[in-house]
Amino acid sequence: MPKLKEIAALLNGELLGDGELEIAGVQSLPRAGPGEIAYVAKGNDAAAAGSRAGALVVARGSVVEHANRVLVADPQLAFALLLRHFHPRRPLWQGVSPAAFVAASAVLGAGASVAPFAFVGEECRVGERSEIHPGTALYRDVVIGRDCLIYANVVIREGARIGDNVIIHPGAVIGADGFGFGRAADGAAVKVPQVGRVIIGDGCEIGANTCIDRSTIEETALAANVKLDNLVQIGHNVRIGRDTAISAHTGIAGSTRIGAGVIMGGQVGVADHVEIADGVMVAALTGISGSIKSKMVVAGIPHQEMGEWRRNMVLARNLAAMRDRIRMLEKKIKEMEEKE
Repeated sequence: MPKLKEIAALLNGELLGDGELEIAGVQSLPRAGPGEIAYVAKGNDAAAAGSRAGALVVARGSVVEHANRVLVADPQLAFALLLRHFHPRRPLWQGVSPAAFVAASAVLGAGASVAPFAFVGEECRVGERSEIHPGTALYRDVVIGRDCLIYANVVIREGARIGDNVIIHPGAVIGADGFGFGRAADGAAVKVPQVGRVIIGDGCEIGANTCIDRSTIEETALAANVKLDNLVQIGHNVRIGRDTAISAHTGIAGSTRIGAGVIMGGQVGVADHVEIADGVMVAALTGISGSIKSKMVVAGIPHQEMGEWRRNMVLARNLAAMRDRIRMLEKKIKEMEEKE
C-alpha cells in the first residue's frame, strides 16, 4: 500500500501529518474510513467536519482541520489522479478471439485485442494495445490509433479515422450517413450521397449511444480532447475545436463550427451553419439559432447573453401581474374620461 508521503508526491501537494500512514484506497468523503483518503471540494470545507478518513486532500488555504492533509491547488483534479492511481486501467479483453472476424487485409498492432463477435473489415488498421469489444463493427478502411478502448456494440463506418487514446462507449455510431436530402419536382426526397468521413482526434471520449455523422464530401472532425456525453448527435460536416465538452441530449446540426474550450449543458440545440467562438459556455436547454462570435455565457431560446436572459426571465415571470396592473390603469383612465 502506498504511504501518504508518496501520495503527496504524486499529487505535487504539501503534506501535513503522518507521511508514513498507509493508504488502502480512495473513497468519497462521507464513506471514507481510517485507511482511506478522500477529497474536500473547494468551498465545501464544512463537509469535512467529523470525517473518519485517514487523510484528506484539501485546497491550499482551506480552513479544514484534520490530522493528515495534503494541500493542493485543485482538489477535484487531485481526486481524478488518485482514482487513476488506485484503479489503473486493466485490459477487459486480451488477444484476438477465434470467434471474432478479422479480414485478411486488416492490420492489428502489437498488443491489440479483438473480442468475440467483433468485426474488423477489409483494410482496417488497429493500433497498438487498442481493445475492440464484443459486437463492435469496423467497416472498410477504418483506422484506430494506439491505446484506444472501443466498447461493445460500437459501429464505425468506412473511412473513419480515430486518433490515439480515444474511448468510445457502448452503442455509439461513428460515420452514419449525414441527413442530407434534396427535393424532386414532385416533392419527393432525394438522398444526397454522403461520401465524406469522420475524423476523431487524440484523447477524445464519445459517450454511449452518441452518433457522429459522416460528412457529405469533406470531414466531420473532432479536434483533440473533445468530450461528448451520452446521446449526443453531431451532424454532417460539423467541426469541433479541442477541449470542448458537450453534455447529453445535445444536437448539433450540419456544417456548424464550434471553437475550442466550449462547454455545453444538456439538451442544447444548435442550428446548422452556425459558428461558436472559443470558450463560449452554453446553459442547458439553450437553443442556438445564430452565430456567437465572442466568448460569453448564453442561455434561453433563442440564445441570449446570460445577464440579458436573466433580466428577461424576471420580466416574463411578472407578465401576469403587469397585465393586471395595465388593465386596472386602463379602467381608471376610462372612468376619469367618463367623468369629464
